[in-house]
Amino acid sequence: MPGVLCRVAAVLVAAALAGCGITDTDPLPAGRPVQGGLTEDSGRLLRVYFVTAQGTWPVSRPAPAGDRLQRAMDALLTGPTADERARGLVTRLPAAAEPIRARSAGDRVELRVPWLVRDLPPVAVSQMVCTAAAATDSGGDPVVEVFEPGMGSEPWPVRCDASGSAVPARQGGSS
Repeated sequence: MPGVLCRVAAVLVAAALAGCGITDTDPLPAGRPVQGGLTEDSGRLLRVYFVTAQGTWPVSRPAPAGDRLQRAMDALLTGPTADERARGLVTRLPAAAEPIRARSAGDRVELRVPWLVRDLPPVAVSQMVCTAAAATDSGGDPVVEVFEPGMGSEPWPVRCDASGSAVPARQGGSS
């Protein structure tokens, strides 16, 4: 039996020393980098932002017929699906007695919210702003103007940055 064990050990050592037979190669070109965040079916998808321990996280959902912007805000208020919750996604928006009213005007989005923005966690504001920005048809980087109850005509002008966070928009219409 010891002879058999020695032969098995010798075969295992030889196999380990031989490697897998794949030689090193230099980097090879793989084509152009991916552009954009959604597939060519993005016209039929909504991007809704929820929250993980690392910050906001977009999910894609089928876009029912109708106003994409308002549908996205309604989906945001509905919260993550059971599958999304199982993956650790949550919402930081409080329950709302009224919907978020959304409308798009060129490169601007107006959100009329049922809460005071200063009372919301920053990640909840990011959820709203980034969901609204992703749902517009402008194709650019829209300014999202958030109007609070009793706020009159002075909104909070913000944008969604590349990390999925709401950031102040510079005055004068440029970012």
